[in-house]
Amino acid sequence: MNDLINFYRVKDLEKTRQFYSEVLKLPLYKDQGKCLIFDTYYGKLGFCSHFPEEISQSSCITFVYDSVESVDEMYQTLSAYAEHAPIENTVFRIYHFFITDPNGLKLEFQHFM
Repeated sequence: MNDLINFYRVKDLEKTRQFYSEVLKLPLYKDQGKCLIFDTYYGKLGFCSHFPEEISQSSCITFVYDSVESVDEMYQTLSAYAEHAPIENTVFRIYHFFITDPNGLKLEFQHFM
């Protein structure tokens, strides 16, 4: 295997481009017209306006960081989008917070304790 791309349906590709490029600072890997693919450096995230048929409300894209401080830094950048401040989840032994992107997709930013 050379790479991995997870695809998600979105309503608005331009809002998606802006959010993932400007807010999350992910480089655009490919613009296929109906799909945008961003490089996370650990695989790729694809967002399409045509596939799958519906936007998933049951998935979560998780970005994993190497320290609590890194999660806190992301929270400072994304606090306007955050559902809550970073917390430690003792059940899963993670430190994390969630946001919702402009298309309603859930994103998690976490560190394994």
